[in-house]
Amino acid sequence: MVRRLTGTSFTSSVSTKLFILTFLSVIVLFLVIAFFGYQRLFGPIRQNNEKELQGSVVQVENYMKTLMNTFQSQLIFLSNPVLYNKMDEADYAQLIDDMMTYHQDQIHGIYLIEKDNVRLSSPYGYKFFIAPDRINEIIYQTGKSGFWWSPPRAVNDRSVITVAKQIDANRFVAMDINLNALTGPQIIQGEQRRIYLFTGQGKYLSTNTFLSHPKTFQDHLEMKEKLQELTKTSGTAYNTVQTSFGNYTVLSSNQNRWDWVVFSVIEESQAFPLLDSLRQQLVLVIAMAIILAVIVSVWITNYIRKPVTLITRQFKAAARGELEARIKLKRNDEFTHIADGFNRMMGNIQSLFDDLREAEEKKRHHELKVLHSQIHPHFLNNTLNAIYCLGETGQTEEMCKMIRSLMGLLQYSTDKVGDIVTVEDELQQLENYVEIMVLRYGDVFEMDIAVPELYYKTPIPKLTLITLVENSIFYGLSKQDVNHIIVTAKSKDAGSVLFEVSDTGPGIDPQKLALLTQEASSPNLYKGLNNLGLRNVQDRISMTFGYSYGLHFHSEPDEGLTVSVLLPVGESGVKR
Repeated sequence: MVRRLTGTSFTSSVSTKLFILTFLSVIVLFLVIAFFGYQRLFGPIRQNNEKELQGSVVQVENYMKTLMNTFQSQLIFLSNPVLYNKMDEADYAQLIDDMMTYHQDQIHGIYLIEKDNVRLSSPYGYKFFIAPDRINEIIYQTGKSGFWWSPPRAVNDRSVITVAKQIDANRFVAMDINLNALTGPQIIQGEQRRIYLFTGQGKYLSTNTFLSHPKTFQDHLEMKEKLQELTKTSGTAYNTVQTSFGNYTVLSSNQNRWDWVVFSVIEESQAFPLLDSLRQQLVLVIAMAIILAVIVSVWITNYIRKPVTLITRQFKAAARGELEARIKLKRNDEFTHIADGFNRMMGNIQSLFDDLREAEEKKRHHELKVLHSQIHPHFLNNTLNAIYCLGETGQTEEMCKMIRSLMGLLQYSTDKVGDIVTVEDELQQLENYVEIMVLRYGDVFEMDIAVPELYYKTPIPKLTLITLVENSIFYGLSKQDVNHIIVTAKSKDAGSVLFEVSDTGPGIDPQKLALLTQEASSPNLYKGLNNLGLRNVQDRISMTFGYSYGLHFHSEPDEGLTVSVLLPVGESGVKR
């Protein structure tokens, strides 16, 4: 006889999947090592690109030096005493007009100061805008050394500096140079680079940024704040500036005679184009590697995670008491053996619990039936004694009423047809019970039933309302006044109705109320109709209709007790 052994194959075992996962991890490790090796190429490439960036700053500084030297030479030419003495005033005015026309973008104005007044200017009306304080400052500063470069100042929307040269003791020639010309478009052409010029103290001078667009202007304001912080550094330095509009590479330099700081600003992607291309290629490779790794990892992870998740979920369900929990797997590996063992174990446990539950339910049902069918001997003895007294005194009519009420209660209590009756039946027997108690105790209490006929067909466990009324009667005996007991009903929602038994008795202390709601095995504190306690009533309602239904208590000292009974709406299904 040949036996075929079934088991886990090599390709379907969990160890094989773990081997594949480990192999892929090693591959990823080699990819990381290759990535760091690739990063080593960034250094030399960055250095080459940085040298190209330095050209823009050097170009600005060279242009600034050349332009300033040109203005200085022209100012020296205009301040030559021989030239001024040989030319008449009209020719000299024509000379500065020609010079102004040639440098109209660079020079804001040229003017001749003579004896504390502006004698000539180009343009002509410029002399009327020069304040006397400014004239006195030019005369004072230039008179000390013969040549003066003023600090930058604002004129309208431009930053200008004044260059002045002394002709003789009474005459001075001056130029107001437009600093915007130092960063104009004629300097950096065909490149997406922005030039900013600041003083060494961080005062903004000019830029070549075109500020007509709102976003560009906002970016310009943020850039000014960032660059002001960088003016404290000296020499050539690279920095990275971030605004809300992007990241920028900034090259700064202050290698000039005026200690001005020149910033060349360019977007990072444009500052290092080759590096950016390499990054894009690296990102593409990484993206492809990530996609491949995600696909493989997801497949392997799902292959292992699904059975583990299913097994874990069913184990948690079993821990919560869900004995019907089973693990269903369509595979042939170690997880299948675990699932089969769990299913067999849960089947055995469920069988044991079913047997135990059935035995407990039979026992509890039997106990409730026995307890429910018992009539307390003291109640029966006292009632019969009251009937005897009525007969001895000749109160035949009252004796008949009492006997009729007792017969109805005995039949109702010991009836074996069922434990669930209608509210109508319960109220009818409640009237019999109240009639007996009135004959026994007299006018110590009053009873009103205000239950609408709409709720007469509501199902209710037998003796529920009688037990609650009995509780109100006995705990109201200690009150000197008449205890007024009311039974009412009202709709709670679309599927339930709320019955209330309230009294005007002395109320019940919380500790005594807790004793009343203890287990059904607790002895009654009074000798009523039967041994049904409030806890038994609660258990019968919960077992019959569900745990959302049952009793609720509200008691205030000297204000009485209210017991609410929540029951479902519907036909009782009671057999008559």
